[in-house]
Amino acid sequence: MLQQANKMEQWAGRLNAFGQAGQPCFFLVDFEQQAPQVWSLEAEEEEAPAFSFPARPDLRVPPAGLFPPILAADHISPDHFSAAFDVVQAGLQRGDSFLTNLTFPVPVVLTGGLEDIYWQSEAKYRIHWPQKFVCFSPETFITISAAGTIESQPMKGTSLDTPRARAALLDSRKEIAEHATIVDLIRNDLSQVAKKVRVTDYRYFHKIATSRRGLVQTSSNISGQLPEDWRSNLGTILATLLPAGSVSGAPKPATLDIIRRAEGAPRGYYCGIGGYYDGRQVDTCVLIRFIEQREDGRHFFRSGGGITARSNWREEYEELRTKVRIPLSVNSFSLH
Repeated sequence: MLQQANKMEQWAGRLNAFGQAGQPCFFLVDFEQQAPQVWSLEAEEEEAPAFSFPARPDLRVPPAGLFPPILAADHISPDHFSAAFDVVQAGLQRGDSFLTNLTFPVPVVLTGGLEDIYWQSEAKYRIHWPQKFVCFSPETFITISAAGTIESQPMKGTSLDTPRARAALLDSRKEIAEHATIVDLIRNDLSQVAKKVRVTDYRYFHKIATSRRGLVQTSSNISGQLPEDWRSNLGTILATLLPAGSVSGAPKPATLDIIRRAEGAPRGYYCGIGGYYDGRQVDTCVLIRFIEQREDGRHFFRSGGGITARSNWREEYEELRTKVRIPLSVNSFSLH
């Protein structure tokens, strides 16, 4: 734990310095906060992972010979999922947690490599760290404007994009409770670093493109005002807010213990954050919709969802399976 704290302190200190100097950078923090990274986008040093964010789209010409990004999933067994679900439910029933995010690495076989997916997937945030992972995330963690307004947009609840599925998502007592819990958690988190924290938009639909039928998730917007010197404390602010509440749960300390026992292995960069600071403002994402590459070359699609006391394990299992998809850009369809 001490070593972990020292790594985060060093990372936060470096990011504070970049913020104060107005020096553009890109950064990643893993879920367990054991291997945080920050890359200068100006200095001559190790090249940062490829990324495409709304404020800095990747305008390079894609390499020739890309493979269509199609995957075949070897989904975990219902028994495996049910056993981990029971561990989470025991914690929920004891009152240790009100909401716990349960995730799994799903083995997948790809028609191409991670770079193929990076260039042909469609998402608000795309990141490719060669030999490590590709991420095509729809979810913002926090943004900070030049004026110091901090905003978070947690996503909770996933369904197919059909009228019936949307109605079922909106009316689900479990999803209503889960969304309310995470909004309250994020509001409390932002209150640690900002003033005038409030919910500005509650439980709206966010569309997610996929290679088959589209998905939708419900999201909310929470905002607050940072002090004038926020850039000098950029790393400290982010470290205070981690791990992201939408992919951990509430309350955080006890919920993280449940996650460790239920999942049995570190998440690594999955469910961590990626971020871009352009010298004036900040945009960060939650590292979900994520395919990792292990040292032996195998690929795993990391997937999961929030569990509450009202959750049904079969419904949660089907949601996990539904999320194992690659969102394709329009251009990628010409390759099929």
